[in-house]
Amino acid sequence: MTACPAVFSVRGMTTPVRTRWGDAGLPVELTSFVGRRQDIGAVKGALSEARVVTLTGAGGVGKTRLAMRVATELRRAFADGVRFVDLSTATDPAAMRSSVVDALGIHDQSTRDSTDVIADFLRDRQMLLVLDNCEQIAGDCASLVNALIRRSPRIRILATSRERLWVTGEYVWRVPSLSVPDKEGEADGARTSTAPAEYPSLALFAERAAMVGGTSPDREDWPDVAELCRMLDGLPLAIELAAAQTRMFSPAQLVRRFDERLGSLRGLDRAAPPRHRTLEAAIDWSHELCSPAERLLWARASVFAGWFGLDAVEGVCSGEGLPREKVIDTIAGLVDKSVLVPEEHLGEVRYRLLETLARYGRARLREAGDEKTLTRRHRDWYLRLAEQMAAEWFGPDQLEWARRLQREYLNLRAAMEYSLAPPLGEGRVGLRFTAALMPYWYGGCQLSEGRVWLERALASDREPTLARAMSLRNLASICAILRDFPVAEGALRECRALADHLHDPLVAAQTAATEAHLAVIRSDYATALDRATAALAFPGYAVRPERAALLPTLAIACALLGDYDGAASAFEEAQRCSAESGARFDLSWALVGRAIAALFAGENRAVIRFAREAMVIARDFHNALCISKAPTLLFCSTAADGDFTRGAVLLGVQRRICHALGVSGLANDAETVLINATTSQIRKELGERSFEAAVARGFALDLDEAIDYALGTEAEPAGAVEASTKAAEHSPLTAREQQVAELVSQGMSNKQIAADLVLSPRTVEGHVEHILAKLGLTSRAHIAAWIAHHRTGQD
Repeated sequence: MTACPAVFSVRGMTTPVRTRWGDAGLPVELTSFVGRRQDIGAVKGALSEARVVTLTGAGGVGKTRLAMRVATELRRAFADGVRFVDLSTATDPAAMRSSVVDALGIHDQSTRDSTDVIADFLRDRQMLLVLDNCEQIAGDCASLVNALIRRSPRIRILATSRERLWVTGEYVWRVPSLSVPDKEGEADGARTSTAPAEYPSLALFAERAAMVGGTSPDREDWPDVAELCRMLDGLPLAIELAAAQTRMFSPAQLVRRFDERLGSLRGLDRAAPPRHRTLEAAIDWSHELCSPAERLLWARASVFAGWFGLDAVEGVCSGEGLPREKVIDTIAGLVDKSVLVPEEHLGEVRYRLLETLARYGRARLREAGDEKTLTRRHRDWYLRLAEQMAAEWFGPDQLEWARRLQREYLNLRAAMEYSLAPPLGEGRVGLRFTAALMPYWYGGCQLSEGRVWLERALASDREPTLARAMSLRNLASICAILRDFPVAEGALRECRALADHLHDPLVAAQTAATEAHLAVIRSDYATALDRATAALAFPGYAVRPERAALLPTLAIACALLGDYDGAASAFEEAQRCSAESGARFDLSWALVGRAIAALFAGENRAVIRFAREAMVIARDFHNALCISKAPTLLFCSTAADGDFTRGAVLLGVQRRICHALGVSGLANDAETVLINATTSQIRKELGERSFEAAVARGFALDLDEAIDYALGTEAEPAGAVEASTKAAEHSPLTAREQQVAELVSQGMSNKQIAADLVLSPRTVEGHVEHILAKLGLTSRAHIAAWIAHHRTGQD
């Protein structure tokens, strides 16, 4: 091997494509995509004809990567986009459906079966749904797919599985290995070739070798590279694992070593498919080349579900044989060997094991007799994390905790499942989880899933503990929003009894606060005011930052009772509470209460200001429940101010936001009356045709554009109109992303862009991440170059 600059285009791992609202987009593939143009074309053609296409093939053949590329190329053909669902950690039907709900960003407020919820969400959408790693739950996955294609006529499903799903109308594409040179003749031709790009397997090996070590095969190495790729049957994963060893071995050495390894396996399992034996050999071989510490970490890291951070690895995997101070160097070794995949998100590097390698590591952990110990250690670490989050939620790091909850939820879910699954059945530990995780279920509007976990945990342990009281409160809050009032009331009755039993006045105050929340949802504002006042009468509760969650309830109750001064006073107290603690999540709801009071007082300009401030905060927290409320206030206040056309567009925006976020059935009686009355007024003023056209204009916006319109930031910034229009003609970016990209190209920081566009710096940061992932770029300088190319008409 000779050291030289990489001659192949190499793209590093970037953040998965996600909008601010949790759209489960497509992770950018680890390496450049070589040798799949024919497969891509075939699969795209199949999706134009068939409702369900399943990519099958051996592990490591590249099914997931092919699905990602096809979906990326087709995303603009689907009006409602693409959603990627990773089912590698789903082991039962409930977890599978929950993964789909999360990926779709559904915020359902009903008690219906989750299959019905998913089907209804997709019913009117034109969308491509990518279901990855279906094999371990193929039967249950097939049942869900059959239900969806019957009831959602405009969706297409692209699945990856080691076996076909056997669903109605399924088209199966067996993903082939990458092509390799023939043993006779072609390898010799490669010896004198300086560009073996006609063989994708060789190109992939060279690219990966350059990526991990800054080296590339020279002319004399190609016959050995070709021989190695033949030995590996052209399996991309096996080739990448082998190429990662070029830091230590030449291609000739790799051929000799792998030939010995493969020869020792050929007689072990004659029933196994040859390519499975080849992949097993490649993984075994990679495992043997790891240091003892790397092997240990590989096995121990298999207990994680999805992505994990350095602190989690240190907390769960360090110990005997792997000192804590050695963990980071050991991670670096596994990254170099292509065992761990890194990802940077918001300044933090996270890691994951590819699904095939995770299964291999779990088998090694089981063989060593350490699986139970490590799984429990994983559970305990995430329990501490959840309880730390709950303890610090009403503090200055609230937004960081909200984002971390989203990143860590797969692992938190796995830890809860471990605690509640028989025969372990540690219900008390499960209750500690459900007492802590309300911010995720409420903030992310995953209420139905939260209810399932709460009811499971409460049924598993009935001892009168503080964790049970907190879980009962959480269940009551969720069931109130879901409008299952009998269950909410029953949970609160038990919670009050527990407070008496525990002689805990703080629990009694917290219960009264939840009773106030329930009363507001039931439009019983007098009771809400009474219970909120009772809660704040407890001195120990009235001075806690937690009161921030009650003050919006008080503000809304006062506003709807016509007590303008009371609503303003509650809002001002919420502002002080937020300033003292640094927490802002509940301030968005206090702003909604203040806007309601202003609306009934006829202060329409104030309504717009308060509602927009609420939306900005809610958007940062991905709080779908709050973000769906503010447009109603904007729509009503704009109409009351006499701007009926914009009011009608805002009605369309409100419908678009609720539709896009899957938020339905949330309006109480007062809100419904207000919407209907304002709608009738605007329709009368504009006339039926103009009214419908304006509403359709608002509904036609995508989610980000709809939010921008509601915030009044939909206009182009000064000086950017002409360039932005020209650049956007063939751009994959939304109008807002195009604006941000233009300003990035001018050298502006996120803070400067935020000031220019009247956005928060966090929102701009999300836009920049989205732009990088959409365009497959890795730096702001690349964005500037991309903008320059578009201005000059280059691709």
